[in-house]
Parts: sequence; structure tokens; C-alpha cells
Amino acid sequence: MPVHRSTYHYGNLRTALTDAALELARHGGPAAVTVRGVARSVGVTPPAAYRHFAEVEELMLAAKDRALMLLAERVDAAIGAASAMGAVVDSAAGLRAVAEAYVGFARSCPGLFSMACHGSLAAVRVLMTDRFGPHLDALSNLDALSNRRPGMAFALWSVAHALAVFAAEGASRGVPQDEALDAMLAWIAGGAGAAARG
Repeated sequence: MPVHRSTYHYGNLRTALTDAALELARHGGPAAVTVRGVARSVGVTPPAAYRHFAEVEELMLAAKDRALMLLAERVDAAIGAASAMGAVVDSAAGLRAVAEAYVGFARSCPGLFSMACHGSLAAVRVLMTDRFGPHLDALSNLDALSNRRPGMAFALWSVAHALAVFAAEGASRGVPQDEALDAMLAWIAGGAGAAARG
């Protein structure tokens, strides 16, 4: 991999190191991110990098935050595109757009997806359940659904995450993604219908 020497001014070496970590993760996932590796990519000595990131986990956390931001941007762009086409009026289409964008990010950027999930899935789970939330709210404005919404959002994220892991690992051939999402959306619609009847 070529050395990417970044032009930076005093005070933004930390940003340049984080950018380099993100690029290493893009190509090799979290395992490719080392303080020495990012120092080499930026063109500084390891001690200079260690002044900004005393431990590799600090660097990993900074790269993870950036990967999560890129994932959020991808999902939000999909929501925006669906909205522009009027699809978000249909809450099931909105939920599908969010789930498909998540899986699509994992497929097209497996290293960054792995970086976003590094260490703990809590942040990526919160990100996705937050993005599913408005579409679940649109599914039914009834108060009766509110106590079921967290479980529905978690279940939908769980299915999307499993599909994303398959996609990131290049093992999604033969995985019935559409059928899995259809089944989950049907279950959610059934739950909303039950809430409406209750």
C-alpha cells in the first residue's frame, strides 16, 4: 500500500492520523489499524503519533467514530432518496430503505463496516434503531405500539445486521436478503396491526 503523506499544519496531526486510520481500516478492517502504520502513512515518526494516541485503542475509537459517521451518512442519504421519491410516506418502504442502506454499506465498504462494529455493537445498534424509529412511528401513531417499538427496532436491526455481516464477509450469495426483510417487515406490520386492534 502506498504511503499517503498528508499535508497538515501544527495542531491537526491528530486529524491526519485519524484519516490515515480510516483509510487503513477501509482496506483491511480494524486489524490493519496500528499507531505505527498511521504514522508511516502520514509521514511522521511513531513517537509523534503516540503523542496524540497513547494507545492503539484510542486511535481505534477515533476511526470507529468516523466509520459510524460514514455509515450514518449512507443511511441518511438512502432515507433522503426514498423521501424524494415519496417512498417514506409508506413506512415499510422507509424501513426497507434503512435496512438496505446498512447492508449496502457493509457490502461496498466491508473494512469500514467492521471498523464501525469494532469492540462493541452498541453504537451501531443505537444508530440504526434511531434511524428505524421514525418509520416505526409512522407505521402506527397509536400509543399501544410505543411499548413494542424498541423490540421491533431491535429485531429489524438484528436481521439487517446479520445480512450485513454476510455481505461484509462476501458470503451473501444465496442468502435470501429480500425474503428475510419481507418476513421481518410483515412481522412488524402484524405487530402494528395487533396494537391497533388492542
